[in-house]
Amino acid sequence: LLMVQLIKSFIKKKNKQSMLFVDKHRVKLIQRVTNIAPILDGLLLYNVIDRESYDEIISIPDSQEKMRALYRGPLKGVQAKEIFYKILKENEPHLISDIDENVMEKVQVSKSLAI
Repeated sequence: LLMVQLIKSFIKKKNKQSMLFVDKHRVKLIQRVTNIAPILDGLLLYNVIDRESYDEIISIPDSQEKMRALYRGPLKGVQAKEIFYKILKENEPHLISDIDENVMEKVQVSKSLAI
């Protein structure tokens, strides 16, 4: 029973981290994710979006507008954000690590300024 509780707690923590990342870095993700098709494919595969939403979003010519459409609709729930984050990590690993590194640099700079 304790092991089950630990696993559930770990999963909740991971879901929260993914959700926070997707929400916190919304602007950066909208600006920098350019290859949306594989992300939409994954979201369709995991039933985050349906075929109609897929077709609607894929037809938008601008990648930033595609990302905004995702944020306006399908990416509102916790589970959708978790799946989106996993797909992003698979398809845009350099972008995710770059955003993470920039966050860490800012944290270290603010700590050094506080000293």
